[in-house]
Amino acid sequence: MSPSNARNLQIFTTVSSIWAVVFGLIGPFYVVHVQKLTGGVEKLGIAFSIMVLLQALSTYLAGRFSDKMGRRPFLLVTAYIDSVILFMYTMVDETWQVYILQACLGATNGVAGTIKVSLLGDLTTKAKRGRNIGKFNATVSVFSAMGLSVGGYFVKLYGIEPLFYLASGVVALSASLLFFIEEKKEGVD
Repeated sequence: MSPSNARNLQIFTTVSSIWAVVFGLIGPFYVVHVQKLTGGVEKLGIAFSIMVLLQALSTYLAGRFSDKMGRRPFLLVTAYIDSVILFMYTMVDETWQVYILQACLGATNGVAGTIKVSLLGDLTTKAKRGRNIGKFNATVSVFSAMGLSVGGYFVKLYGIEPLFYLASGVVALSASLLFFIEEKKEGVD
């Protein structure tokens, strides 16, 4: 692995770990919050099916266009959009509004998921790809578990809405680290 790819992988692992803590904090409470906003478990199912459908639709386009435009722009845009979406969850109170947020979150999740896998492929060498991706996933999972374990205490002390404000701010701020990832132009090795 080249020194620049090692540095890029370290930055990407750091940002992904920060996001894992944030989404670990929100994880279970996000579902509770969406259920409360939609007014029932049957509407919760619809809200999540909307999210998954938009996620499925966005993955192909993200992969195709990121091959031409680079991975970093997509990560930055989805991070900032996710930040706004998280903030908006504290402002909506109608089921249809939640459905729109779920659709937006599904689209950004589809884009981010595809881009993350593609970027990991770009940053790792074939000979050690499995080891490096395994290390990345293990690191991010540990941070996610940390977020999950602290989330309940945070909600107990401050409530669910401040958790969404915190998550929104941290995602937006940590995305700035992505500007330090250097991508090679297509066709240049």
